[in-house]
Amino acid sequence: MSTVLSALYLGPASGTAAVTTTLGAGWQVLAPETTPAAVLPLLPQVHAILDASMKVPLRQAELDTAVHLKLIATATTGADHIDSKALAARSIPLLTLKGQKQVLNELTPAAELSWMLLMACARHLRAANRHVEAGLWDREKFPGMLLKGRILGLIGCGRIGQWMSRYATAFGMRVIGYDPYLPETEWPATIERTDLDTLLQNAHAVSIHVHLSDETRGLVGPREFTLIRPGTILINTSRGAICDEDALLQALESGHLGGYGTDVLEGEPAIQTSRIWQYAQKHDNCLITPHIGGFSPDAVDIVLKFAATRIRDFFATQG
Repeated sequence: MSTVLSALYLGPASGTAAVTTTLGAGWQVLAPETTPAAVLPLLPQVHAILDASMKVPLRQAELDTAVHLKLIATATTGADHIDSKALAARSIPLLTLKGQKQVLNELTPAAELSWMLLMACARHLRAANRHVEAGLWDREKFPGMLLKGRILGLIGCGRIGQWMSRYATAFGMRVIGYDPYLPETEWPATIERTDLDTLLQNAHAVSIHVHLSDETRGLVGPREFTLIRPGTILINTSRGAICDEDALLQALESGHLGGYGTDVLEGEPAIQTSRIWQYAQKHDNCLITPHIGGFSPDAVDIVLKFAATRIRDFFATQG
C-alpha cells in the first residue's frame, strides 16, 4: 500500500475541508465535480470513496477500473446507485449510514422536508403560489385540508417515521403505521400499529419512509392505489421506485390521489425522461424537490465527518 492514500470525495464542495481534516495526514483527497466525466478517470487511483452525492452510478463496469479500491463509505442511508454485489465479489465493504443510530438520531432534515411536502400538498402551495405570481388573488380556488383530527399513515416507522409522528401529533393528527421489521419492543407509543391495507384505506395522508430493496420496489403498486381513499396525499422521500410509476400516474391523472409530494424520482438525476417529472410540468398536484431531504449544511457536516472517520479507522487497522 502506498504511503499516501487517495480518497475520492463525491459531495458538495463545502464539505471538502471537513473530509480532508478528518482523514488527516497521509491522505490525498480528490474532489471533482460530481459528474461521470469528471469522476470515472480518477477511479483507477483511489483507495477509498466517500460518496455524499448519489449522482454518479458506480456499477460493475466502473468499479472494475478502481483497481486499488478497498472501501466505499457513504454519507447516506441508501446506496442503490452502487453495485453492492460487485463490491462483495471483491470483498470490498460498503459502509452506509443505515443502522448508525448514534449519528442518525441527530439528523432531522429529511423528516422536516417530508412534513413540509405534506403541508404544501395539503394547502395546494404550488398552485397557490403560481396563482399569485400570475397577478391573481382568489383564495376560493385553493381549499386546504385541515390536518387536525385527520389520520397520517406511515409506511416505515423507523427514525424518520418517528419524527413524522411527533410532528403529526403536534398538529393534532392521529398516527397509524406499518412496519413489519420494527419489533414490538421498539414500537413508538405515538404510532398505532396496523397492516398496510388498513393503513391505506384509512389514512388521509400517507408518508413513505423505507429503504429500497427487492422487497420494497413497487411496494405501493396498482392494488395499493385502489385501496387508498380518494383525495389522499402521498409523500415519498425514500426512493422513487417504491411507488409503481404507472399506478401512481393513473392515480394522479384520475384525481383519485389528492396530491403527491416527492423528493425522489426513479432514474435521478436524469429526470427529464421521468413520466412523473413530465406530468408535474403541467399539473400542480405533483410537487417535486431534487433529493434535498438530507441536504442541510449542519447535517452534512455531521455525516461527512462520521463517514470520513470510518474510512480513516478502517485503513488504520489494515496495517
